[in-house]
Amino acid sequence: MAPIKDGALDRLATRETFLNPGDIACGFHQEVFGTLLGSCVAITLWHPRRRFGCICHFVLAAVPPSGGADGRYGTSAFALMQRDLVRHGVQRRECIAKIFGGGRMFNTGSMVQDVGARNIDMARRLLADAGMVAAAENVGGNGYRRLFFDVASGDVWLKFDGVGTDQDDVLL
Repeated sequence: MAPIKDGALDRLATRETFLNPGDIACGFHQEVFGTLLGSCVAITLWHPRRRFGCICHFVLAAVPPSGGADGRYGTSAFALMQRDLVRHGVQRRECIAKIFGGGRMFNTGSMVQDVGARNIDMARRLLADAGMVAAAENVGGNGYRRLFFDVASGDVWLKFDGVGTDQDDVLL
């Protein structure tokens, strides 16, 4: 992890494509994807040679029995990301994976209500089931993260905010 230099996040923000909860995006080196994560989790997949990246922002770990599959759920979001990789001729096994988010937004004291922890577990399981290991993670804690994924370099920039947050902004 490296500290973020003054003005770096502002420069990225001028180029960003912002993802809302449930969004999935992919693109080549000119893209910067941004999002805001609380208990939600983002997975990034980056292909270094092609400078191609894919990101999802999921809200809940798995599709409920009565719900339809879409990007709001980790299980279907990761499947949709893999479909995008295939569509662009990118081999999943050649990608570098990273996981972010899953913050505790409410002090409930109950793991049952800790949506962030369940989302983190799901992201790790999805990567493991795909034969992948996260090269970097910044997960859990309190408050929320502002994320910028620079597809040119594969770097992910994080800015921390929220009550009780004592983390420094980082570059992973």
